[in-house]
This record gives sequence, structure tokens and C-alpha cells, in this order.
Amino acid sequence: MSHDYAVHQALEAANIVVALLPITTAESMIAGEQGDRLKRRAAGLFELPADAFKLEGANVRTAVVVFDRYRDRPSDFVRAVVEDLAKPGSDLGLHFEERSFGEARLRLQKLDDSGPFITRAVTGDKSVKVSHDGRRIRLSFVCGFNEAMVLNALLVKRIYSRDGHRLPCGIRYSGQGLLDMETYLVQDDPVAAFDQLLARIRSVGGEPQLAPGFMEHFRRRVRRSARQAIPLRHVAWTTCAGSRDQVSGVAKETHKVDATRWASPLIKADDEVQFDREEDGRYRYALHGVSYDLSVDELNARFSVENVSEGWEVVHEGLCARFPDLAAALGSRVKALGIDHWLDWEFQVDDLVETLLKPTGCVVAWEQGCGKSRLALALILVSGVKHGLIVVESRLIEEMLKEIGQLPIAADQVKVIESATDLGDLRRINLISYERLRMPVDKAASARVTYAHRLRRRIGLLVADEGERLANPTSDQSRALWQLSARRRFVLTGSPIPNYPRDAFGLIAFSGGDGTAAQPYGYRVGYLEQNWINSVEYAMRGVDRFKDDFVVLEWVTWQFAESLQDGAKREVPKIGNLHLYRAMLAPHIKRRLVAEPEVSRYIRIEPPQFEVETVDWDRGHLAAYLRAADEFADWYRSSRDDKKACNLVTILAHIRAVHFSANYPQFGMEGVEYIGGLTSKQRAIVARMRAIAAEGKQAIVFAENPGVLDFLARELDAHGVQTVPFHGEIPIKRRVADKDKRFLGGLATGLMATKASGRAGYNLPNADYILFYDRSWTWRIEYQAMRRALRWNRKGVLKVLYFHLPGSIDEYQDQMVAHKRDATQAGLDWATPELDDETFLHMDSLLDRFVDDLALLATETSVDMRKLLKEAA
Repeated sequence: MSHDYAVHQALEAANIVVALLPITTAESMIAGEQGDRLKRRAAGLFELPADAFKLEGANVRTAVVVFDRYRDRPSDFVRAVVEDLAKPGSDLGLHFEERSFGEARLRLQKLDDSGPFITRAVTGDKSVKVSHDGRRIRLSFVCGFNEAMVLNALLVKRIYSRDGHRLPCGIRYSGQGLLDMETYLVQDDPVAAFDQLLARIRSVGGEPQLAPGFMEHFRRRVRRSARQAIPLRHVAWTTCAGSRDQVSGVAKETHKVDATRWASPLIKADDEVQFDREEDGRYRYALHGVSYDLSVDELNARFSVENVSEGWEVVHEGLCARFPDLAAALGSRVKALGIDHWLDWEFQVDDLVETLLKPTGCVVAWEQGCGKSRLALALILVSGVKHGLIVVESRLIEEMLKEIGQLPIAADQVKVIESATDLGDLRRINLISYERLRMPVDKAASARVTYAHRLRRRIGLLVADEGERLANPTSDQSRALWQLSARRRFVLTGSPIPNYPRDAFGLIAFSGGDGTAAQPYGYRVGYLEQNWINSVEYAMRGVDRFKDDFVVLEWVTWQFAESLQDGAKREVPKIGNLHLYRAMLAPHIKRRLVAEPEVSRYIRIEPPQFEVETVDWDRGHLAAYLRAADEFADWYRSSRDDKKACNLVTILAHIRAVHFSANYPQFGMEGVEYIGGLTSKQRAIVARMRAIAAEGKQAIVFAENPGVLDFLARELDAHGVQTVPFHGEIPIKRRVADKDKRFLGGLATGLMATKASGRAGYNLPNADYILFYDRSWTWRIEYQAMRRALRWNRKGVLKVLYFHLPGSIDEYQDQMVAHKRDATQAGLDWATPELDDETFLHMDSLLDRFVDDLALLATETSVDMRKLLKEAA
């Protein structure tokens, strides 16, 4: 085996190879028994005298075989018997071309001598069994030599990460992509691409034998992957360009065609340009004989577009239009099961059928009020799985059971998993809370064996309700969902982008595939590209590619770059490439808005009215706030260059004092001066609630801290205004019962709810007002809280009020929320970005502006103004 292996390695490294071999090995090589490549490169065989190695004590027949870079004609091969070793051999006409092979790959290397990598015996059997294990292609061998030859031909060489380029986890060899089935699925012709693998095995003498059913599985996987990659049906409101195939526009100002090129052509202000719409939604135009294209949003931003109208437009037709026969079969099953009697809105049935056409699953991003609970049940029943699982927050299990109780679903089909014994009695529809899913089954026996571990690979279809928690794949709840390894995965959420645009990454990787042909951005693997079939030497981590394509950062630490979750960074809530971002989301997110025509036929909700009430500071409160704000600003300026010290956790810890100082100074937090009595903002809330009570209306007051809600409730009670507390310091069953009895069915004017407890899962259509006492850092939190009152059965227009202290942390949070809302709606709902060109101000800049504005009003310098305010009390 060592002779054969050495020759093959030499041929990989050199133009011309001269090998001294046993005559039997030499003859097998030139006869093509070890592959056609050796036979084609063989130039001559010179059989040596029998006593050539007599002095070494060996009596064996040997030959010198000469291999050329290539041969002009096979007939040029020379075979001779050497009688006299002193005589020169014949001229073989060898083709030596300097540097044609690059640097020789034969070099000194350290070997791991702990044990051989290949221990299989050399049997001469050239068969190679090709099978699969998930997405991995597995090769089985009978002969050790054949194994070495085939693996060397496929894997080629060991590769390593380099400065500025980090390989994806698990990538060790340049040819490793050949053993990943997704590599072939991403090619234009997957079957032809797979033939390349078989051809490479044959090129070194192997005889590939496909496992029974392999090609059937491969072709089925090709079809499933193609279906998973098709965009789901999406209806969007389009204004300006976006609703016509041909439009004309007048340039708003002089600009470069390509801002990234120094010598890019210019389009002058008032120039008129004609645009043609492409299939992918972009608009193409010609300038000086060269074609360029723009996204809809770039077109609207650069040009005043004429001959267009605004309205609802189908931007993607969806899977039902592409696969009408499959859709009809699923529709018939829905009717046969009688599901259309209780999932009776037309768009609900259409979406049920379309989402089930996705082989692996998708994200169902219906806006709140569209009926996601019933959809979750229908997904399990129509799919026909033996065991389905719905994962919800623990406080919502009772709500889900109430919903099931209203439907014609037999009680013996439903199971709530609450203990270890329930794991042995799974039903068609199973319910479990996120908290229990990640909990150890028996902590005394093992802290690692969780409910998710015991349910692994037992779930045919998984529904993750309020699944935006998957935005952080490193959290315990996300890990538990991944560990289930369900065959099909559906994420239900009204907010698939819970915070920054990057948060959609975790959801689509979970439901649509992790580094697959349909979803190439791998979280645990690399970014899948067609070039993987040639080499993965320059493969990118999926996290890095996603960051480069979509995340806008001013600076970032390596810790954040590792996972896009932990570590310090300064991130701007904008989308780096909006057109590509929309295309990335399209196959994996099924979006529905209440306002779109197919939904508004059944749900008519008037748009809410928004109002910001700016409340003047009390002088003493302002002085205390400025002390806390000053301490934060000084710490931030001194620490921001230290990326490890200035991480998200420490920033939030320091800024918490600023938030408490503005909104709950009575708390007595360390570093926050105690303020007695009510602040101006608290008085404004009390006054507004008294006015609402006088109208006979109801309101929900949202705040971050339960203490300030109790504080306000006591003050309202003193004025005769009834309120119901609803926060985490009250047991779930008790607070839900109080909410139902006193707020929904009683005379209480207000529901005093923390955003964490009241923003999701509850229907509160009786609320006439939503009062946000303080602001959040995340648009999703405020959006979900507001949607509690925007249900299909509400009456009247909802009024939403925000209470701000001028120049305080309220305004920074308002700016943060506005930018996140703008980015989310642009990427998810195809809205035109409104704040894309606005400068995003960070906290320290905002505080500086605040004090400068105060100084101007008082005709004092900033330093003097700070001094006066801090001394005032």
C-alpha cells in the first residue's frame, strides 16, 4: 500500500515522477488497474535485472516507471528490459514545464504518530458505498488502500483559518463540501453536480455503489429544497414606484449611479430616466449604453416618480400558485377534517395550506388578532403527524385550553405535559411551556436530561408560539427548541423582528434551514455557496456573511462578531442591504397585516390615534436627574474605548440609574437621589386617568417597573379611580382572574400592567386608551402592548398616549424605537424607509444636546447651567 500511496502523492505534486516499484505494482499501474490517470501519464517502464539489489540482500523483481505530465499519444509508451545499469535509457520526450503545477506540495510535515488514521486491511476491493446521514454523504469502504485513495481525492488538503478569514466550525478540508448534500442542492443542476462526486471517486480507481433508495431520496430532497426556497405569498402596500412595470422618474438631485465607484457616471438633477421592472422587483435603466438597476426604495429616494399609483400589491404569488395540485389536495384534507368550519376566514385556510407546503416549516408572522392559536392547532391536525407539540408561555396554557374547549377537538387528543409521567403518554396535540421544556426531568438523577432531551426526535410538527425568543439562539429556551429536532418547525409571532433587523436570523435558521440551499446563512455552519463544490477553503461563517450583508455597525468587539448576540458594539438600527434582506426573508416568513384586503374583509380595526404629551420638569426632579445623567455620560465617555468594559450588560446597568431617576425617583435606588411626592409626569398620568374615569372610559397604563404602577395606583385610589394591578409580583392565576373580573367584566377604570406581563397573549378590546408611562428600548414591546386592545371585536378608535420629559431618556428611547420600527417595517412589510437618511444619535450626544438647549434657554453656559441645576433642590 505504501508504494501505491507514495506514487499517487508524487503525481499530485510534480510534473514528472520516477518511481522504483515492485514489478507487479508497476504493471498494475500502467494497465489502469489503479485509475486511468496513472495509465495516461505513464511514459515508460524499465524492468531491472533480477540481481539489481543483490548487494542489499534482496532478490526481487523491480522496475523503474516514469510518469510524464501528459503524453501526446498512448502509443509513445516505452517498455524495455535493462541489461546494463550503466547505459543511459531511451529519450521519452517528457514534458517538463516549470511552475505549471505551482509550488510542490511535498514538504516536511509533522505527523500524528499516536495511531494510523486508516486501519482497514488492504483487500483489493474497490467498491465505495455511497449513503447519507441527514445532510451528510457517507462513504463506506472494504479496502484500506481504496479508502485512502478516494478520501485523498475528495478532501484534497487540510485547510486552516487565516488572519482576516475564519473558517466555519467543522471545516477542515478543502474538498469537504463534496460530502454535504446541500452543496449539490444549491447548484443549477443538482443531479449533474452529484455526478462529479462519482466521477472523482472513479478517477482514482474506486467503484461507487449507491445505497438502495439513495437517488430517490436525493431527487426528493431536490424537490423539497426547491419548494422551501420559493417565496411565500405576500401582499404589500406600495407607494410611488413598485406598482407599475414601466415608470419614469426625474432625478431629485445630482448623484452618482454607483456611489461606491470613484469614476461612476453622474445623473444630474432634473434628468428624466425610464425604468423597467425586473422579475425580482428591481428596476433596470440604461445610461450611456450600460444597464444599471435599483431597488424600489432606492428609486423612490433618488427620483420623483411619475405615472404611478399607490395601493396593495401582490409582490410574491406564493406556493399555491406554483403547486396548485398539492394545494388542492391539502385544501380537500382541510374540508374533510371539518377544520374550515372553525378556521373559517378564507385567508386563514389559504395560509394554512401554503405554510404546510413548506417541507421544513416557516415563520407565520400574522399581525395580532388574526387567529394564530387556531392556526397552531390546524397545522398539527392537517399535517397528519402522530405527535405534534405547541410550546407556549406558562401563563398562556390556560388561554390555549380555553380556545381548544371552544372547538370540536376530542379531549383525548390533547395533552398538557406537566410531569415526567406525561412524557410516556403523548397525544396528537401536546402542550408544554417554555419554562418546563428546558427544565430537568429529574434534577436528582441528572441536571442535563431535560424535557426537551426526552422529547428529542419524537415530535413530527413543532409550533413555537411567541417564537421571537428564537432571535437569540444561545438562550436556554432557544437551545431547548433546537434540541427537540422536530421534523417540521413553525414559528408563530406577530413580531418576527423583535429588536434589530438581525434578530430575524435565528428564526429563519430554525424554521427554514441552517446553511441550506433554501436558506444559505448558516448559524452553526457556513454560508452555503455554489463554489463549495470546488473548494471550501474560502468559505465564510454564516454569522459573518449575515453581518456583512445586513447589520450596520460603527464598531464591534470580537465577542459580538462571534454570535451577533453577546459583547459590546455600537449598532445602528438600519438594514445594510434592504433589497437583499427582503429577498432573504421572502421564502421563510408568512406575513399578514390586519389592513390588507384579504384580512380586512373579516377584521375591521380603525388605526389608532397617537399623541405625545410633553410634561415640563419639576426643578428639583431635573436637578436629581442631571446628576444621574452626568454620571452615566462621564462613565460612558471614559469607558467606550474599552470595548470589554463597555458592553451591553454594563451599559444597561449604568443607564438603569438614569431611567429610574427620570421615571421612579421614589424607589431609592443607589446613585439616584430620593424624591418625595409625585413628579410632574406622575401627576400628568393621574390627571389623565381621572379624566378618563370621568368620561366613563377604560385605559391600560403600561410601565417597566411594578413599583411605580403600585405607587400610581395608590394615588388614583385616593382620588376614587379604581385600578387593577397586573404585574409579575402577583401570581399568574390571581392577576388573570382579577383582570377578567374587575377590568374586562367590572367597573375598574385602569389596568396597571408592566409591559413584560401584559404585552402578549391577552385580548383587551374594551380599553379605550393606552397610556405609556415610560418608554422601551424595543419597538416590539410597545407594539405588542398596544395590540392588546386592537382586537377584531373592539369598538371605537384606540387612543395611544406617550408621556415624555423634555430632553430626557424618554426622547432617546423614542428615537431608538422609531428607528427600529422604521427598519422593521421596511424589511418586513415593504414600507418605504422614512428615517434612512437621518442621523442616529447615541446617548452621550443626546445628553450633551439636552444640556446645551437648557443653557440657551437660560442664557447660561452649559457648565454654569449644570452647576445651577445640580445645586437646586
